Amino acid sequence: MDDRKRINIPGQPVKYEDRRKKPDWVVRSVTIVAAIGWVLALFALLLLDRASPVEGNFITRFLDIPVVSFWNTTLIRVAFAMTIASFAVCFAGIILNAARHRRKTDRYNKLLISITIASTLLLVLYLAFFARYL
Repeated sequence: MDDRKRINIPGQPVKYEDRRKKPDWVVRSVTIVAAIGWVLALFALLLLDRASPVEGNFITRFLDIPVVSFWNTTLIRVAFAMTIASFAVCFAGIILNAARHRRKTDRYNKLLISITIASTLLLVLYLAFFARYL
């Protein structure tokens, strides 16, 4: 289905008028999917930060405050699941973006590609460092 209207003037090359006036629902949904992917990935990183053990400092030693010296495995599992969800959402967004990529003026969403790469790297790091907790 072509979104362009053919303008045929005798004696001149055929020109096409672009009938797209604003982004359609696919382009808008790709942007929304990218935002959801970023939120999921950032939330996973925040959970991973909360799951890490707390290091003792001068105040904890001086006041004899106990510090946690182990990883919170529940939060690691939840963060891993959020990273998988972020990867899945972004990969679906790339497929949706590729389906819409028909013209020279259509562009791939760079934000979506970057968060997909970041989610992939984060999944590899999870499997490398936290495989025993999963």
